[in-house]
Formats: sequence, structure tokens, C-alpha cells
Amino acid sequence: MVTVAPDTAEGVAKFTRTNPYPFPLLADVDHTVFDAYDVTNTLMSLGQRPAVFIVDAEGIVRFDAIGTQQWQIASNDDVISALGRL
Repeated sequence: MVTVAPDTAEGVAKFTRTNPYPFPLLADVDHTVFDAYDVTNTLMSLGQRPAVFIVDAEGIVRFDAIGTQQWQIASNDDVISALGRL
């Protein structure tokens, strides 16, 4: 499991110093990953749209949830259920 942030490596390091994560937080300064998965920045969502993807070992997306607002993130139960189906 990894998290991808639309930030620099320095920005990610600064954030994780005060917000520990139990898994890696990767920088995507050029939005390469965000663009590939259609996670975009919009004025109406006050910034980055929240998104969760489960990609299997073959690189196939098995679950996706892209919100339009910051509070619209997939629930832990939904993500765990999707992981259980792999």
C-alpha cells in the first residue's frame, strides 16, 4: 500500500514528520500518476480530489473510488471488502 501526493519529495518529507503514515507516501510533483488515474485538481473541490485505487499484482485496477470533494473518500469497510475479494 502506498499513498501518492501531488507534492515535492521535500514537501512529502515535511508532512510526514508531523503526520506519520503506516505506509510509504510518494511524491508526484509532475502529476504523472494523478493524470494516469484521472485524479484532477478542481476549484470546486477546493484542491485535489480524494481517490483510492486497488491495483493487483498484474497492474489491473480492481477497485476505484474518486470523490468530488475532500470528505468523499472511500470508507475503510469498502476498501477492506475490496481487498478481501482479491
